[in-house]
Amino acid sequence: MKPLRAFWRLLGAAPRGRLLSFILLMTLGSLTEGIGLLLLVPLLGALGETAGGFAVGEALPSSADAGGTGGGQGNPLIEGLVSGLSWLGLTPTVGGLLLAFVGLVVLRSAIQFGRERLGISLQYRLVDGLRLRAYEALLGVEWRWIAAGRRSDQANLLLTDINRVGVGLHYGIGLLATAVTLTAYLTAALVLSWTMTILVLASGGLVFALMARQRRHALSLGYALGEANRELQSRVQESLAGIKLTKILGQENRHLAQFGQTLARLRDRQLRFATSTSLSRAFFQVVGAGLLATYLYVGLALWRLPVPELLTLVLIFSRLIPQFIAAQQQIAHWLHALPALEQTERLLADCRDAAEPIVEATTAMGAAPATTPWPIEEAIALECVNLTYAGRDRPALDGVTLRLLARTTTAVIGASGAGKSTLADVLMGLLTPDAGAVTIDGEPLIGARRHAWRQSVAYVPQEVFLFHDSIRHNLLWGGPESDEAALREALERAAADFVFDLPQGLDTLVGDGGVRLSGGERQRLALARALLRRPSLLILDEATSALDRENEARVRAAIEHLHGDLTLVLIGHRLATLEHADQVVVLEAGRVAAQGTWEQVRPDLAALPGDLIGAGLRDG
Repeated sequence: MKPLRAFWRLLGAAPRGRLLSFILLMTLGSLTEGIGLLLLVPLLGALGETAGGFAVGEALPSSADAGGTGGGQGNPLIEGLVSGLSWLGLTPTVGGLLLAFVGLVVLRSAIQFGRERLGISLQYRLVDGLRLRAYEALLGVEWRWIAAGRRSDQANLLLTDINRVGVGLHYGIGLLATAVTLTAYLTAALVLSWTMTILVLASGGLVFALMARQRRHALSLGYALGEANRELQSRVQESLAGIKLTKILGQENRHLAQFGQTLARLRDRQLRFATSTSLSRAFFQVVGAGLLATYLYVGLALWRLPVPELLTLVLIFSRLIPQFIAAQQQIAHWLHALPALEQTERLLADCRDAAEPIVEATTAMGAAPATTPWPIEEAIALECVNLTYAGRDRPALDGVTLRLLARTTTAVIGASGAGKSTLADVLMGLLTPDAGAVTIDGEPLIGARRHAWRQSVAYVPQEVFLFHDSIRHNLLWGGPESDEAALREALERAAADFVFDLPQGLDTLVGDGGVRLSGGERQRLALARALLRRPSLLILDEATSALDRENEARVRAAIEHLHGDLTLVLIGHRLATLEHADQVVVLEAGRVAAQGTWEQVRPDLAALPGDLIGAGLRDG
């Protein structure tokens, strides 16, 4: 990725009006800086003439009187500047020039304040826009793509990498301001002495070229830092997810040592970059001092420039050196952040390639908005469905053919790895089969219809996820418009009326992931959330596995009362659940091994592996 092109592409996303205003303020600030520097020439000349007998309030002598040797007389641009001040009512006296100089400083400070504030605003706007685009892209990709990636890498990109892009953008915007300021300084120097300016450009360009290796080093350290950040993010997420197991196994010291090693690698890369930038700054300062002394000697001893012009040039060049240092540092920081921008743009490109087709205001019927319920009138049908995950030889689903009649209950059983969860993902429209077809009342579940269909599907997994929020707000994810009566009804139907006995009731905080609740309480809340959705298809994955017998019976009764209202898919092994299902589907190695009512399927189970019968069909 070309650094300059990448910067302009990122900056191009800014609102045109704000960007033009920022450029205008940069230009005006540099213009006032240049004019202020040029005013020093007649001011120094006036001070010299004052020392030679002129009064402070007396006007400067004309170029004819002075012979064109001091105060900038003979330089048409400076004389024009002095004439402009006279036109504004500021006589070219020492007092008038000092007043004009202070006024320009005040004006430049105000402009610089506005420029910096606008620059920060642009930076935040661009970074927030980039982060929102990345998050939106992640939300819009196929589930198979998300499941195949590392969540820690995606979290690191959204939090750390894009933040690094923001830091780089800050220095890139600063580099723009530095470039404009350098232009103003060099223009002022060119007005005074083109020969000295050429000397400065040549020597400065040479020094800048000598720092090319440091800039390449900054880029390579940027890539290394990205790897270290991803490793740290992964280590943190993995450690926190497994902290309970770590404490049980007594492996706290091992986790601490691994975290310390990862942190040390991250700090090593950061310190190496800090060392590199410090060395380059020190190099510029030493070389800059030597060059400044050289410019002064050449101008005074060899080219014999007038003292006012020479002093002004020395002042300009003394300001140029810090600007060159700043430019070098800003380029290095932008290069250091460039790998993070590359990673972000790579993610956006990958997400575009793996994007799930979504057509706004469209459903399977082709006219209503995507949020319109999609009822099942006849059946959900799977015809010879095949699906294989990347990196695996054996298919997760192999020629599955099923028919789930509307408003009936289907129980799905099978050993671990038989394909039950994959079947659920296909039924929900999260996964598209590699071969075969899924239809709803004869309508193919493809393209944007999958997104529309999911608006009418609810799913209760075995591992329930709850937000670190109140019970009320967790429930409202299922039905944002639900009132108090609807919430109460859903909780009662899901045997979750324990909520009403809590001190804060619906406003009770559940903790991170629902840690303040028991496993059974979390599952019942998840079922209540699903019922608030009023789905056409409800999939329950081991929904009663964490319940005691009393609450299991209540939930099972609630499920039985749903019979005839919606289509139910029960993934589980409880015998009582199987006996009340309209049909039972037995999966083995991704294939349908048996299918029918419980009485029809039961004899066929004798031919299946013993572990399925022993572990899979126990009555709690």
